[in-house]
Amino acid sequence: MSKPDSIKVDQNEETVTEILEPAAELDKKIISPVKETRNQAIRYILWGLISVAANFATFYTMYHLIGLEYQVANVISWVIAVQVAFWVDRLKVFDHHSHHVYREMGKFYATRIVTYVVEAIILWLLMSVLGSSAVLAKILGQAGAIIGNFLFSKLYVFRNK
Repeated sequence: MSKPDSIKVDQNEETVTEILEPAAELDKKIISPVKETRNQAIRYILWGLISVAANFATFYTMYHLIGLEYQVANVISWVIAVQVAFWVDRLKVFDHHSHHVYREMGKFYATRIVTYVVEAIILWLLMSVLGSSAVLAKILGQAGAIIGNFLFSKLYVFRNK
């Protein structure tokens, strides 16, 4: 008598799992990169809220409460947020566990410097040139940085070779 999840094939009893295993492996090869990227993007956004909150809280404190110049406040908030983001991205978003932590951290900071410059330019343009509010400028600057940071992290810092 065969099990409920078994079928008879050529006088050999195989489970449904054994029959479908090759198809599942093919599915992983074809669909998995797209699903993986989608899932990473979702995790990046959700877990990234921690570093964004650290960035905004620090910026708000330094700029509005302490009265530092907005670019100085932005540098301080950036350093704190980048360190938080590195560990969150490495462990929770990309589930990356290589033995090259410092090399990855160097790449991470280098790519974040690029997106920091983009954000600083956006802040300068919106606040100093166009006279926009600091909050709106920061939100738009962060949006540009978030997109760039995800792409750099996925394609360069935490890629699987």
